[in-house]
Amino acid sequence: MVVLITGITGGLGGILAPYLIEKGMTVYGTSRNPSTKMEGVKMLPMNITDIPSVQNCLTTVVKQEGRIDAVINCINKLVIGSVEETTVEEFRESYETNVIGAYTLNQQILPIFRKQNKGLIINMSSAGGILSIPYFGSYTSSKAALESMSESLYHELRGTNIDVVVMQPIAMHIDRPATGKHIELSAQVKPNSKSHKMVKKMKVDTLNSKITPLMVSKKIYEVLIYKGKRPFRVRMGMSKGFSFLKRIAPQSVLDFVLKKALPTGVIE
Repeated sequence: MVVLITGITGGLGGILAPYLIEKGMTVYGTSRNPSTKMEGVKMLPMNITDIPSVQNCLTTVVKQEGRIDAVINCINKLVIGSVEETTVEEFRESYETNVIGAYTLNQQILPIFRKQNKGLIINMSSAGGILSIPYFGSYTSSKAALESMSESLYHELRGTNIDVVVMQPIAMHIDRPATGKHIELSAQVKPNSKSHKMVKKMKVDTLNSKITPLMVSKKIYEVLIYKGKRPFRVRMGMSKGFSFLKRIAPQSVLDFVLKKALPTGVIE
């Protein structure tokens, strides 16, 4: 199986790629800096927000392998800040990466999949695609948009041999700095902003999470080798509970759950 992973240098990609290689798959990875090396991974340059860049990457894989069996979109941008703090440019960049980038990749891979009469698109969402969280407005709204776009595509492709799957893990257990390439604090956040509490909360949740990148990698592998029509959504951890609550609970219950789950003072 030939698999293309975007955003391969992130926290999940660094575990997912070697796991799939161990399982006998051919793995291509993309990065804006293709000089990045990962053992066994064939690295290619790609800027997911640039259509020619995406086209060139996909064409290269097909020329070298004759096909692409699956694309796994792991590129992710997370900016923490309130609506008042997050600039329009930061908000737009989140959507360019998390939504329009995924849309571009999905759109450009479809002619290849249709010619092959088979293929699989896996879009990485999160619990944030289900439940909106204060100070994560640009991120959670972009993930909700990603899910909606993916579901539209899922219905469009029904009756074909092309599957669309949305993965919904919660924050994974990764020991790394509170902010960095994986999480950014809005440039306009002030020292006394509640956004700082949310950064600390994210750090704690990540360290305490029972979901690891390896667990998510194993679940993705199950999706890749699944026989028959794959499920559209694959929920992991508390995403299952969040989804249930979102469907049946009144807003007052959701408000109560969030207030209990978030740091004191974030929600008055």
